[in-house]
Amino acid sequence: MTSDTAPPGGTTRPLRPLILGAGGLVGSALGEYFERRYPDTVSATRVELDITDRWRLEAELERLQPNVVINAAALADVDRCEADPLAARRINEEGPANLAAACAGARCKVVHISTDYVFDGNARREYDEADPPNPINVYGVTKLRGEMAVLERLPDALVVRTSFVFGPGRPTFADRILEALRRGERVRAVPQWINKPTHTGEIAAGVERLLLAGETGLWHVASSPAVDKLTFARKVAELAGFDPGSIEAVPPEALGLRAPRPLRTPLSTARYEARFGPVLGGWEAALAAHLAAR
Repeated sequence: MTSDTAPPGGTTRPLRPLILGAGGLVGSALGEYFERRYPDTVSATRVELDITDRWRLEAELERLQPNVVINAAALADVDRCEADPLAARRINEEGPANLAAACAGARCKVVHISTDYVFDGNARREYDEADPPNPINVYGVTKLRGEMAVLERLPDALVVRTSFVFGPGRPTFADRILEALRRGERVRAVPQWINKPTHTGEIAAGVERLLLAGETGLWHVASSPAVDKLTFARKVAELAGFDPGSIEAVPPEALGLRAPRPLRTPLSTARYEARFGPVLGGWEAALAAHLAAR
C-alpha cells in the first residue's frame, strides 16, 4: 500500500510523518520504514526532540508542519523504570501528554506506541483491546497513563500496543541469547513468561496500514503464535546452530530482576485481522531472517 492509495474510509493525503524516539528499537525501524515510502518524513531522536519539552515540541510542529506524529519515545527498560519512577513518569506519561496537547493545537494525527505490559498477565486467554488494563510494574503503569493522556485529549489518535519486540538497531532478548551462546556462557530463560514476539518491521507496516485506513483508538499489532521465553530462546539456539537443550528453564525469581513481570500477555490481533485480513507474519520466519543478518 502506498501513499496515494487507501481503503474505503481511509486517507489519500500524502503522509508527512514526524517520528519521535527514532534512536530506539521501534523508533529507528519506524523511521527507516517511513523514510523509504514518504520523502517528507522527519525522524528525531530524544536528543534532537525531547517529548518532555512541550514548548520545543510546539515550536518544531510549527516549523515542520507534519500531518502525523508517530511517538515511539519511551523509557522501556522495565527495571530502570522500577528504580526511577520519576523518570518513567516524565517520559512515558508526561511526554505523551505534552505531545497530545501540542498536536491538538497543530491539528495533526498522533500515533502512540504502547505495550502488552499494561495487562497483569492473569488471563488464561489472549488480551483484546476491550480488556481492562491492570499493570503490575512502574513501566506498565506509566505506559498506560501515557495511552490515556493521548486518547483523552485526542479521541482520533491511534494507540498501537505491541509486545516482545526484536529487530535491528539495538540488542534485544534474541540478540543477548545469541551472544551468550557464542561466548559459551550459561543461558537461562523463564517458561512462565508468555507473549508474542514481534519484529519491528511488522510494527511499522501495521502502523502504516492503520494510518492509511483512517483508524483511531486502541489496536493490537503482534506476530503469532504466542510463545514462552524458554521456547523462544531455544528457537534462537536452534536457528543459530547451537544446542537448544543447553538453555536452562528457571522460574522468574531466579533472575533477580527488580521489577515484577506479568506472566501471560499475548495480545489478540483478531480486530486487526478482521479489518485487514491475515497480513501479520509469523515471528519464526522474522527471527530466522534477523539472526541470519547477525
